[in-house]
Amino acid sequence: MAASPAKVDLKPRAASAPSRLQAERSAATRRKLVCATIATLNSLGYTATTTIEVVRRARVSRGAMLHHFKTRADLLLATAEHILDEQERDRREVLSTVDRGRERFFAITDAMWNTMRQPEAVALTEIMLGARSDPEIHGPFALLMRGYNQKLLDGPSVVAEDLGYSNTRAVRAMARLHVAAMRGLMVDQLYWDENDTGIDDAFELLVWYKRLIMRFLEEPAFKDVVHDLPRPLKRQGSVGKDPTSQND
Repeated sequence: MAASPAKVDLKPRAASAPSRLQAERSAATRRKLVCATIATLNSLGYTATTTIEVVRRARVSRGAMLHHFKTRADLLLATAEHILDEQERDRREVLSTVDRGRERFFAITDAMWNTMRQPEAVALTEIMLGARSDPEIHGPFALLMRGYNQKLLDGPSVVAEDLGYSNTRAVRAMARLHVAAMRGLMVDQLYWDENDTGIDDAFELLVWYKRLIMRFLEEPAFKDVVHDLPRPLKRQGSVGKDPTSQND
C-alpha cells in the first residue's frame, strides 16, 4: 500500500523577532530620510536638496541612504509619492466625517485646502517646479502626478453625479480650476508676510464661486446649455516656444 503524501504546511510562518526588529529599523530609517527631504525642500529649495544635506539632517550614514535610495532622483520620487499618499489619506479622513451628498461635495474644497496649507505641500511644489527641467526625474514624476491629478478630478465628479449633476465635463473643469487656484494661492503665500490674512479671504471667494457655479448648474434653464461648453481654439505655436524665433 502506497504511503500517503506528506502534508505541506501552507501557513505563512511568523517572522522572527530579530527580522521584525530589522524591518522596523529599516522603515524608520526610510521615514527619517523622507522627512529630512521634505524639511530641506521647504527651507532650501529643490536645487539645494542634495543627498549630502538630507543625510546630514536625517542623521544617518550615506550607506544607509544608498540602501534605500540609489540616487537623488529615487529619493525625490519616493518623497513625492509619500506626500501624495498622505494628502489623499488626510482628505479621505476629513471627508469620512461629512455626510454624503451636497455637504460632502462642498467639503471637498476645504479638505483639499487643508492639505495645501501643510509644509509637505510646499515641498511637493518644489519638486513639481524642479522636475520640469530635471531629466532624471521628469518622466516618472509626470506619470505620478497625472495619476494623482486624475483622482482629484474623479472624486468631485462621482459626488456630483450622486447629486444629479449629469454634466461631468463642467464639474471636472471646475475641480481642475479649483486645484490650480489653490496651488497658486499656496505658492503666492510664500511671498507675503506670514501674518497676512488675505489668503483666507481669497480662499473664501473661491468657495463662494464654487457655490455660485453649482447653483448655476442646478437651474433648469441652464442644464442643457452647460453641456455645450465651447472647445478651446487651437493655439498657434506651442508652449515654451521662443516668441522671438522666426520660421524660415
